[in-house]
Amino acid sequence: MNKISPNKKILRTEDKRLLEGKGQYVDDIKLDNQLVGYMLRSPYANAKLKNIDVSEASKLKGIVDIITSKDYLEADLGPLPHNVTATPTFDPSKIYPAIHYPLARDIVRYVGDGIAFIVAETRTIAQDAADLIQIEFDILEPVVGLSKSTLDNSPLVRDDCPNNIAYEFHQGDKAAVDKIFSGSEHVVKHTIGINRLTASPMETRGVIANFNPQSGVTTVYLPTQGAFGAKNILAKIFEQTPESFRVIAGDVGGSFGMKGAIYAETPLAVYASQKWARPVKWISDRSEAFISDCHARDKAVTAELALDEDLNFLALRVHAIANTGAYYSTMSIFPIIMSTSGLAGAYKTPEIYYRATAVFTNSNPLAPYRGSGRPDAGYIIERIIDIAARELKEDPIKLRNQNLIPKEMMPFKPAIGPNYDSGDFIGNQLMALEKAEYSSIESRRVEAKSRGKLLGFGLGNNVESAAPPGQEWAKISILEDGSIVLFAGSTDQGQGHATMYSQIICDRLKVSPNNIRIIEGDTGTLETGSGTGGSKVSGLGGSAVFEGARLLLEKAKEEAAKELECSANDIEYQEGVFSIVGTDKFLSLGEVSKATGSEGLTILGTHKTNAPTFPSGCHTCELEIDPNTGSVEIIRYIAVTDVGNTINPIQVEGQVRGGIVQALGQVLHENISYDHKSGQLLSGSFLDYAIPKSSDICFIETYQNPTKTEVNPLGVKGAGEIGTGCAVATFVNAIVDALSSLGVTHIDTPATAQTIWRAINQKNENR
Repeated sequence: MNKISPNKKILRTEDKRLLEGKGQYVDDIKLDNQLVGYMLRSPYANAKLKNIDVSEASKLKGIVDIITSKDYLEADLGPLPHNVTATPTFDPSKIYPAIHYPLARDIVRYVGDGIAFIVAETRTIAQDAADLIQIEFDILEPVVGLSKSTLDNSPLVRDDCPNNIAYEFHQGDKAAVDKIFSGSEHVVKHTIGINRLTASPMETRGVIANFNPQSGVTTVYLPTQGAFGAKNILAKIFEQTPESFRVIAGDVGGSFGMKGAIYAETPLAVYASQKWARPVKWISDRSEAFISDCHARDKAVTAELALDEDLNFLALRVHAIANTGAYYSTMSIFPIIMSTSGLAGAYKTPEIYYRATAVFTNSNPLAPYRGSGRPDAGYIIERIIDIAARELKEDPIKLRNQNLIPKEMMPFKPAIGPNYDSGDFIGNQLMALEKAEYSSIESRRVEAKSRGKLLGFGLGNNVESAAPPGQEWAKISILEDGSIVLFAGSTDQGQGHATMYSQIICDRLKVSPNNIRIIEGDTGTLETGSGTGGSKVSGLGGSAVFEGARLLLEKAKEEAAKELECSANDIEYQEGVFSIVGTDKFLSLGEVSKATGSEGLTILGTHKTNAPTFPSGCHTCELEIDPNTGSVEIIRYIAVTDVGNTINPIQVEGQVRGGIVQALGQVLHENISYDHKSGQLLSGSFLDYAIPKSSDICFIETYQNPTKTEVNPLGVKGAGEIGTGCAVATFVNAIVDALSSLGVTHIDTPATAQTIWRAINQKNENR
């Protein structure tokens, strides 16, 4: 195939290189004279550091340095970053500061908190030195989990932070909502637990810092979602110019939001490299990842839905208590306060009030994870609708249908959050139900019962605020041989950006994809870039490439006209060749680039938007539960999605399916669990933290129901997170539907086989 065009099913261009083992991840990089960093971590969840003695460890042959908090602070280096954004109802200056330095000073606050960073010739030597460091602890009672964190008799993570409340946030008209609830015909209320997760990417975290004393530049190899953001953060921590750092992301083996944070090991490696003028490399192993990576989700949510006598939604009231961990991560507020517009969902609910209470506990900091807080919001609204339908003895499908926003009401202003510019939510649901053959569900339920199985059917809608307002940049260069190099401000963690960018360039410039090279996440190639997150790369990055290719073609035509001594209006362009109309005079792209001078033909494209996009979807799940074991078998899964235009349907399908499977992990298996007394992590390996397997899911059927958006020139809405946003509620709704005949009205995640079996037997005992 010589050409790639948008909306065509093209296999990913980067996969061959990666499958052949030619990728270069951070641990593949080995620099001359390289040192190894190793973090000594706290074995206690809450303890005072009375004394740290590194004298014996420092004598070990091969030890270069042992960095403690005292060393770091004496070097006058800054704390780890915490990004906060003011909103009309949120003042960042009023949150508890919780300043977080890379190494604990007087107290450790979670198992895994850093105490000393050991720099050695080999990892083995560093580990031996860690065993020789003498630490005197004064062990304190930890705050474990949400249930006791705000009680008056609870221990405190910080003595001067009452009830462990880090901050509170609210959105919506409380008075209006309270008034509606006081006079409503029906009020349905339920408390929903959202379990704590960790991202578990294939590639663990790592960093290599390499300071060049001649140039004064520190090159940092860092698997991150935002290379330019990391560069600026390091400049602030070290009080050096941004030009003093070059951050290279390279190949990144997954992130899902977790690697968007700046972790302690990065500035520590930079500090050690600058101090000793040698490269310093730190790589996490899997066990270390569980106690040092940021965690996600972890909320206790009380949701209330008010309805009138005809079961029209009148108001939604939600209070979430969210576990932010012992410290703030770089973007810890995003899953708690910045994703609340998702509570409106696909429904006409006139008023919504949301309140969040973020609390400290002695656990890993919280960070965004696939969808940030948006899957939580979708789960809350879709669960309370199902609970209301059963309580009011109404068909949950019918209840949804009469409250969905019709296509004719677009653009639509929800009770909270920005305007929806487009969407066909009723169409999504109708298509999903038709594809799922919902009309015959009861006959299948009877048939399953004859085999001793409980059949459940669940549905979940979602509308996601994606691709938030922002800007992205892309530089396109034509080389003398006619090949093309794109330097993008985004970073790739497995999404397949190179394929998407190549398709856009090929469609614009009519060239072969074999002649295109994509370089992402290298701050040495562009002035700035916004990175990856929030399903924004297709909308922002793709549009920047789209615009850059247009500008490049215009400039190339002008240059070709100069060389061919004619008017630019007489130049036509086809298949990488410029020619004078009606003649045999022509120049190739490479020849035009060569004629422009030593810098060749280079254009910087950019795209800026002031509004998000709104991908949406409706999913259905049909499953069976074995009442004897509590095991769940997914029989059929349907995903109807509106992501606007699809540049590559194969990639969209992959993104949607991946998000669904990660939601399945949250619903059935995954759970970060701590010992309630000691705060020790109980799920510290894949033996105890069960991620989903291929045998856990059936083939996922995907369908598109696109509606038009004009927020960006490509008409794309973003596809990375809508799958998770729909799927969490869909799976749980199906499980509860299967158990409803036994009187089960709700089950919290993770709904493990043991949890389901206990729920079944408890209901049987009460009969």
